[in-house]
Formats: sequence, C-alpha cells, structure tokens
Amino acid sequence: MINQKGSDMHITIPEDGYFFDKNQISLIEQKYQATYMGYWCTKKPSHDWNESPVDVFYVENPDRTKGHTNYFGMFKREGVVYITDASSAFNASIRGVLCEDGEVLVSRYRHDYVRKGSHMVDGGRDYMRCSISPQVAVFVVNGKYICVETDDDTAPMAPLTVSV
Repeated sequence: MINQKGSDMHITIPEDGYFFDKNQISLIEQKYQATYMGYWCTKKPSHDWNESPVDVFYVENPDRTKGHTNYFGMFKREGVVYITDASSAFNASIRGVLCEDGEVLVSRYRHDYVRKGSHMVDGGRDYMRCSISPQVAVFVVNGKYICVETDDDTAPMAPLTVSV
C-alpha cells in the first residue's frame, strides 16, 4: 500500500468476492492474467452509482483494440455470469476511515455498513456516514491503492496524479 505519510495504511481485500468465492477468483485471475481488487460499485450510464457491486479485477496490459480497459468486473444475474468494464469504480477517490492498526475501512456500495471496533463507515459512493475517526481518501493507480489521510471531511476528493 502506498500512502502519503509513510504510515502503514491498508485496505483489506476480502478473500471471497461478492459473487465469487476465493477459488473462483483464483481461476478468473489465472484465465485473464488479472489481479483481484475486491468488490466495488461501478457507475450506471446515467453516471449514478450502481446499488450492488461487481468483483473487480486489474489487468496490466488489456487488449485496447477490443475496447478493454485495465479494470473489468464480473457478476451474476439469475445464474448467468457477466463481464463488464469496471474502470468507473476507480475514476474518483473512495472515502474511508482510519483505524488504529492502519486499516482503512471503506464502504463499497450503498448501505454497506462496515464496522471495526469503534470505527464505522456506511454509504458506499453515494453518501458517507462514519464514526469520528481520521478520514482517508483512497485512490487507485495502476492496480495499486494509494491512501491519503485528509485533515477533515471537506478536503477535496479529486483524482490524484501519482507515479508508481
């Protein structure tokens, strides 16, 4: 995890995805030469956030001649597996709260209430409800999470230019 203050901030990626278990995720990673990034909501064509997430994967060298991006999402509807562009999941920062052990708690989709000790966050990308905790802006650049501790909840959440 890269961060701006040199501390050991990190996001915990669940072993099991939202739609696929860890064994299925491993097979997807192998088949597409991808890295699992966790489950995140993506944007609808209307530019609002979807209410449910997709399992997101990072591919270093996508086939751009086919319109592929570095991020794809996979999900199931009525037993059918779908694949979609998931680059919108990381087009803007993700807000989180910092726990004492350096873990950054994030809410991945609307009504995803996440709690650890006295820290909590809820709201996904639609709104943020959280405990009184240090806030962190999380950016994703080239498949890596970058954490930036903010001074307050009014700090700008614009994309960050970073070389990794």
